This record gives sequence, C-alpha cells and structure tokens, in this order.
Amino acid sequence: MNKRYLLLAGIIIALGVGILLMPAKDTAKQTQPELLLAAIDDPSRFLTTDDITDRLVKKDPALILIDVRPESQFRAFSIPGAINIPADSLLSASSQEILNQKAMDKVFYSNADVTSDQAWIICKRMKLQRIYVLQGGVNRWFSTIVKAEKPAETASAKALALYQFRIAACQYFYGSPEMAAAPKAETVKKKVNVVKKASGAASGGGC
Repeated sequence: MNKRYLLLAGIIIALGVGILLMPAKDTAKQTQPELLLAAIDDPSRFLTTDDITDRLVKKDPALILIDVRPESQFRAFSIPGAINIPADSLLSASSQEILNQKAMDKVFYSNADVTSDQAWIICKRMKLQRIYVLQGGVNRWFSTIVKAEKPAETASAKALALYQFRIAACQYFYGSPEMAAAPKAETVKKKVNVVKKASGAASGGGC
C-alpha cells in the first residue's frame, strides 16, 4: 500500500481520537474540524530531530519539549531536556498552564508520530499557538542522533557536516550510544562543542 495513504489513514485516526478526547463544552472556542484537516496537511507543523538537537544544545529558552508518552516510558528513556505530559493529561489545569505560554514553542513527541499527532490535534482544537510535532519521535531520535549512520566517503560536504554534528550531539548528551540506551542514564558532565562544520569538513567516528 502507498506510504502516503498509510500516513493519511494514521492522521485521520489520530484526528478522530483527538476530537473524541476533547470536552464537549466551549465548542465556540475550538477550531473547527475542517480547519484542523487543513492544518494537518501543513508540513511546517513538524520539526526534525536535527532542528530540536540544535536548539537543545544552544539551550533555547523558547523551547518546551514535551514527551506525551506514559510516565513509565518517560522514566525508562526520554530525550534530554524534555518534560512529561502524558496525552491523557493534556487537559489538566497544570498542563494547560504550560501549554498556554504564548512565547514558547511547544514540541510534542512520542515513540513515533501517532500519539504526538493526537496531542497536537487536541491543542490545535483548543486554538493553542506555537505547537509542533517532533517528526518520528524517539524512534527517529535514536536513528539520527544516537545511532547516526556514517555517510559514504563520496557523500556531499553537507552530508558529512551533518554527520559530524550528529555524532558530536550524541557525545554531548550521552557520551556514548550505550549510555543512551541504559535506563535512567545520567548525562555526561563533559561537554563537547557541537558545531556544524564548514563545507568540506572530513567525516569522523563517534556515536
């Protein structure tokens, strides 16, 4: 089956669940479903793991990275700097206090995209601003940052520079991929300068 159809099917399911989770009151203050469908098709609602990594390393004060998985999964492993608001707690008073910070970018993530899409839909329906989804979630974080694949020697300077950035980021957060995989692994104290290399930079080893 075409991957695009599978993606659309997943989004429709997420939309349905998100709408069901919404309270029935104050419907006049909620974004209508037809507008939600249009917003869902906007790729700008997604941020990549590289986007988020860069902002985490720079300690961007405007970023709130939100893990919407159950607390048990969050405690087992989470992306550094994230806070935990399980999807079924998004409507609580304490969660709303965080989500209503207008000057902040709220970025949801889960293991893949389905639960984070549901969180995004719920918040979009409530007309919250500056909300995003970390594309691919924890799975993509592992494949791009923790287990970055070394490009071929013939790869472009841009691809080699991105690889350098990713392995430096892995070292910055964990020290090694093994520490990232360990439950409740502590962040290594030693910091590595994470700088995107200039064109022509050579590839190196690492995480």
